[in-house]
Amino acid sequence: MEKILIVDGHGLAFRAFYAVPPLSAPDGTPTNAITGFMNMLARVEEDLAPGRCAVVFDAPGPTFRHEAFPQYKEQRRPTPEEFKPQVPLLRELLELMGYPVLSVEGVEADDVIASLARLAVGAGRRAVILSSDKDLLQVLGDGVTMMRPMKGITTLAEYDAAAFEREHGFPPESVPDYLALLGDAADNVPGVPGVGEKTALQLVGQWGTLERLFESLDEVRPAVRKKLEAGRDSAFRSRELIRLRLDVPLGLDESLAAEPRPEGALSLCARLGLSKLAERVRRRASAPESAAPVVREGMIASWEDLAGADTLAAVLLDAGERGDGEARFQVAVPDGRFAEGGPDDLRGLLSRGGVRTAFVDDCKGLMTRLGTAPFEGLRVWDLRTAHYLLHPDRGSHGPADLLPEGTPPALGLLDLARTLDAEIDRHEGLRDVMERIDLPLIPVLIGMERAGIRLDFGRFDALRSELEERIRVIEGEVADRAGEEVNLNSPKQVAELLFVRLGLPSGARTKGKTAFSTSASVLEGLADLDLPHSDVPRLLLEHRELSKMLSGFVVPLRKSAELDGGVIHTTFEAAFTGTGRLSSRDPNLQNLPAFGHWAERIKAGLIPVGEGNVFVAADYSQIELRVLAHFSREPRLIEAFRRGMDIHRETASWVFGVEPDFVTPELRRVAKMVNFGLLYGMSAFGLAERLGVDRGEAAGIVKRYFEALPGVERYLEESAAQARAVGYARTLDGRIRPVAEAAEGLRDRNGLNRVLVNTPIQGTAADVARRAMVEFARRFSGDGDVRLFLQVHDSLVCECPEERAEEVGAVMAEVMKAAGRLSVPLETALKTGRSLAEV
Repeated sequence: MEKILIVDGHGLAFRAFYAVPPLSAPDGTPTNAITGFMNMLARVEEDLAPGRCAVVFDAPGPTFRHEAFPQYKEQRRPTPEEFKPQVPLLRELLELMGYPVLSVEGVEADDVIASLARLAVGAGRRAVILSSDKDLLQVLGDGVTMMRPMKGITTLAEYDAAAFEREHGFPPESVPDYLALLGDAADNVPGVPGVGEKTALQLVGQWGTLERLFESLDEVRPAVRKKLEAGRDSAFRSRELIRLRLDVPLGLDESLAAEPRPEGALSLCARLGLSKLAERVRRRASAPESAAPVVREGMIASWEDLAGADTLAAVLLDAGERGDGEARFQVAVPDGRFAEGGPDDLRGLLSRGGVRTAFVDDCKGLMTRLGTAPFEGLRVWDLRTAHYLLHPDRGSHGPADLLPEGTPPALGLLDLARTLDAEIDRHEGLRDVMERIDLPLIPVLIGMERAGIRLDFGRFDALRSELEERIRVIEGEVADRAGEEVNLNSPKQVAELLFVRLGLPSGARTKGKTAFSTSASVLEGLADLDLPHSDVPRLLLEHRELSKMLSGFVVPLRKSAELDGGVIHTTFEAAFTGTGRLSSRDPNLQNLPAFGHWAERIKAGLIPVGEGNVFVAADYSQIELRVLAHFSREPRLIEAFRRGMDIHRETASWVFGVEPDFVTPELRRVAKMVNFGLLYGMSAFGLAERLGVDRGEAAGIVKRYFEALPGVERYLEESAAQARAVGYARTLDGRIRPVAEAAEGLRDRNGLNRVLVNTPIQGTAADVARRAMVEFARRFSGDGDVRLFLQVHDSLVCECPEERAEEVGAVMAEVMKAAGRLSVPLETALKTGRSLAEV
């Protein structure tokens, strides 16, 4: 049965306005309601796959309800100024995209929605209403369901008549009777004064309609009966206001007819800075950029026919992880011919010398399977890289989500590449980021993954035994104090132990407020109590730390090492984070514990693969503060870095008004916290918590900091505004992060501000590290003795023979310093050691 999606346009736009942080077009026009609405609509269309869709808005002017009750909706708050311009733009955009947009004078959108739903059911279709308006619940019934946003715009629940009746105790057709008793303050519908939700539910659940209720008043409790007698006229009048019309003059086919105008939609998307939506426009309206090419019938039987092409596209069809284990590829050339085959077929085609440009869906995956040699000398274009550069906060950059259906994948890749390439060229510097940083980095990452790091089984086995023994001892000590065994991994049992048996002071509750919290912060507070009250909390904190070390690091790292004779091979992801930082998984070697006894013990068991080799590591010194100095053009920061001064000591001198030589360790600590905290959006409140001072004192420190470094304050204020104005945050090299996509999932404007301020800084530092990795690998290309194997944000780590450590370290420091293009110098700290603990 065909599904017809009917959307409450104004209601959902208003909900999106409050759910999505403020966003704006390049010209400053607010766009958060438009962005949130279109994202929610896309999500519902993807889940439901409706045959057709209509969006309904209120028409201007009064309705029949205003004529019947002039006070109707009289008390509504004024529409926010930032919302007003978005509704006509949203209507225009929907119409250009080919959505039927409906409004009928004299009635409300709810009446149009209800009437259209009944028409759809009468024509043998299923109607699905997308709305959060409770008035529309009365329409639920055979063939009519409702998708209701339950939390912001990200969580939706589908409601049918049966689900409604189970929850409320009466059928949907009694909704007008229920709301007539309850009233609706938002619409100024009076209802019956004094009757609340619980009473209204009970009354309608028992009697069903107002008529039956008022016929049975003698059976109602006296207190409620008195309210009903006084409010009888108001109840019936309220029901007339709430009851929806089902006879709005509409024709189903006419209401659902619309023609897309993709060029107009793309133009409006460009004006509003909605690049993500522009892609959807192309796919939805079949714009020329995404149209499927004309191809020859049948499949090319021989790869020989493709051998003369200088351009080809290759897509992985089957990874070969099932069956016979051989991967399958599809290869196409621009004239529409395509063929399918295995790795040897593709490797042979690439190696013949005629191919100059290869468009691929996953360069890293392809090079891992075929080796890097077949790609040497070619211009390689990678779908994952290109899409990630345009949309770094998207969850997926793979062909399954991007390539058009109904077209051979390799041919679809050629067409999509033209579209994405055009978008890349619209952003200054982004093509250089792709071709000089991100694509050259791919073979470097493959080499790092293959190099790996060795695990010392003897050390790890001893460490595991020691951790397990200490955990058992702690569990025994706690059991002794409790008088019985307690599952220390059960928050419920731990809470009962602490706050019931031991009678310790309880504080915060869990998120659902159903139990006392046993979070780390709560335990740390209890551990500060005097003995013996602090004894058990301290044991619990230690138990958690040891359990994390054991189950989070020791066991999984050892398991990974067992797969390849003691060598761990992580996977690096270059197209994952919003800022451009690399990530590591299976296992995550970037997230090893940094400090403490157990962290050192774990890292001491991670050693070079080669016998007699050592690690050489170089760490950037305060790179993000140096990037901040460059972006903010703050003279004091620039001079301090150029003169090689201790930036935290200098900051303390400026903020606290003391000579650098008299800065105490404590003042330096505070200055360091402020330097990095403000960089990551920490407020005066956050600083107060970190320093253990009152908010006024923390605010005073922040004020003096900005007075001393006005360039920093100006940058922090202007960078987010600039990003909103152009629609994206940008690194020094040109990597972008669209504001609308970065905003998804953030709950407030401050969270988005932090992202927009930090992205250029953290992203620029990430670009510097990527460039350094590419150059370091180039310097030692073909040198099997020197293997880069790890990058952790601000540091590079390689393995080499001990006698070459000085040489390798010098090159590493050189390329890392030269990778920056800042107004201040980059500095590195070099270390050499026989385990990760030593570097």
